[in-house]
Amino acid sequence: MSSPAAPRGSLYILFAALLLGTLWSGGYFNVPKWTLLVLLLAAAAWELAVQLTRGRHLFPRSPALMLLGAFTTFAAASSLWSVSPSDSMREALLLMAYLGVLVVVRGQLARDRRNLATISIWFVYVAVFVSAWGIGSYIYHLSPYTIFLDNVYRAGSTFEYSNGLSCFALMALPVACALMGESDRRDRPFFAAAISILTAASVLAFSRLGMVLLMGITVYMVVSLWRRGLALMLLVSIIAGVITAALAVELADAGMEPAALVAAAVMTALVWLVARFMPEIHGTGQVASFAAAALAGGAAAAALVKLSDRAESILNQRVWQGFTLSRLLPHRLETFDGAVDAFRVHPLAGSGLGSFAEVYRQHTVATYTKFAHNLVLQTAVDTGLIGATLFTAFLAYVIVLGIVRLMARNGSLTRAFAVASLTFIVYNMVDWEWYIPSLAVWFMVALAIVEAGADNTADGAEA
Repeated sequence: MSSPAAPRGSLYILFAALLLGTLWSGGYFNVPKWTLLVLLLAAAAWELAVQLTRGRHLFPRSPALMLLGAFTTFAAASSLWSVSPSDSMREALLLMAYLGVLVVVRGQLARDRRNLATISIWFVYVAVFVSAWGIGSYIYHLSPYTIFLDNVYRAGSTFEYSNGLSCFALMALPVACALMGESDRRDRPFFAAAISILTAASVLAFSRLGMVLLMGITVYMVVSLWRRGLALMLLVSIIAGVITAALAVELADAGMEPAALVAAAVMTALVWLVARFMPEIHGTGQVASFAAAALAGGAAAAALVKLSDRAESILNQRVWQGFTLSRLLPHRLETFDGAVDAFRVHPLAGSGLGSFAEVYRQHTVATYTKFAHNLVLQTAVDTGLIGATLFTAFLAYVIVLGIVRLMARNGSLTRAFAVASLTFIVYNMVDWEWYIPSLAVWFMVALAIVEAGADNTADGAEA
């Protein structure tokens, strides 16, 4: 550990794990999951070895580590009474790997704050690559990266699940926005193009929750960049992403896949060029320009939708009809009812970590899923009231911490990762992204940054 590169070794291993896990089915299936798990534990071991070699512990006291550690301890113990002991041990090791991510990121930030920019850029790079993969596979309807669900083709990219792609792209959006705001004019166009690609991918996933969150995150990003005079540049990127998605739907439906791919590339290039030459705009001119761009972009997107029967059909199914209570409630309520019945089997200590699918199968009403679509409820089935209480305390801490970071005078990257962590938690209240390991790892990275609050006001020089 005497090499100058040794202190950053754990970060390099973590980066490799994050890239491989994200590209390899999100780490969801057994072989990718075990590979991701081993790499994460190796990164944590390297970080601990560096700290021990140096004779001092740079990793500060962390409520997140203690709360998740307490849950992990109890969850691991549940293998003693689990109906599926092998699954319980594997998931317990995965939880330990998540704890290791906290150790690595907090340790790296404590040693060198410049690592914040490095981690942020890696996050955006991986998310953009996965989003571009999702757009391309959607255009050609490539299985398993695009799925046909509810009579709609939906981009899923390497996660092979549309909501997973939507969640990941939306988590990365505020980080790309923060980097664009802190970068110089030379690098700004790249982040503007990244925002456009992330937006297009999140739209093509056709997640109803994703659509709502995209609007909310857009408002946050506009406000965060307004004083810097970059709100118009951001809006152009968002609108271009929506138009890219509309073009992909229209041209792919018409059997013009190469044209759709070229259109996506051209739109991305146009965003880069506009951002390259667009000046910062302040004052009354900013309001007028912003309003004009919003109206023009909205009109262009609406016209494209009207030109395509398929796009209009998707809009009707996923938005106008998709948000009605008759479409939203029955499936989720059926899932929740089955999960509650499964919870009642062992209400105090649960049926064992990772046993949900096996227990739920005996009580399910909704046979199309093996998840509760609510993280707390599924945790309660696995680990009972004791485990659910511990895990809820962890989630509550993250939520409160994220809100505090957003309201306090923290740096833009800390606030961006706070939005990312809150986005992940919101998704898991009605879905199951926690059980896509690579997404959970990225969440742990975001949490470590938010808890560290490491950037303060020094983002600009580092990003």
